Amino acid sequence: MTIELKDVTKKVRLGAVKLTYEGLNLRIEKGARVAFLGNKNAGLDAIVNLICAADAPDKGKVTRTHSISWPIPDNKFISKHLSLAANARFVARLYEQNENAFLQKVVEMAEPGEFLNTRCTDCPREVLSRFCFSAGVCVAFDCYIFTSASIGGKEDKPRFAEIIEEVAGRAGILFVTADIKSAKQFCDQAYVFDAGRATYFDDMEAAAEFFAAIASPGGEDDQDFFDSDPELESMINTDF
Repeated sequence: MTIELKDVTKKVRLGAVKLTYEGLNLRIEKGARVAFLGNKNAGLDAIVNLICAADAPDKGKVTRTHSISWPIPDNKFISKHLSLAANARFVARLYEQNENAFLQKVVEMAEPGEFLNTRCTDCPREVLSRFCFSAGVCVAFDCYIFTSASIGGKEDKPRFAEIIEEVAGRAGILFVTADIKSAKQFCDQAYVFDAGRATYFDDMEAAAEFFAAIASPGGEDDQDFFDSDPELESMINTDF
């Protein structure tokens, strides 16, 4: 069971920057722990959208033989005018889960406290961050896509790092990031994306060294590559 891109061409537009991936080949085996390393101009959101079937390649073929999550903790699935509980119940219905059981699992992990029945726009950003992560992780997938390890507040980081490790013990993970430290913590192989190319490494030290050499000065620590709702983007994936 795999995810495979074969001879894929995809044109990406990042504002004024135009980028084309041509003849892109990559393969992710079931259970693998893979990092996609790239800076904000690498167009990784477009590549992940191909993997998630949210977009189609201009040319080539994308094959998926196991289930894949959406990017976690992405906030695009949130209805900002509904409560956390209502959003969790929506996800449960969408993935044919028992609503009450799923909500209980999300609550136990996210610990929203008094904000469970509060509209998302009125929730503290660390609560929203924990909720977005938990709602994704509590759905069963063969492969989970993570875009950040900075969940909640500083005091939450060790607990959620343990959860990512637990997830990696039962499923594959794809960690999409510019944060080399997180990539090395959770992954044992990587693709480094730059200038329309993807270079594969089965050694994370070598991948980190190569990425550091091409990364822009200063880098983007734990960069989230995905567009978000303007009213929520400051609330999610925030490092306190």
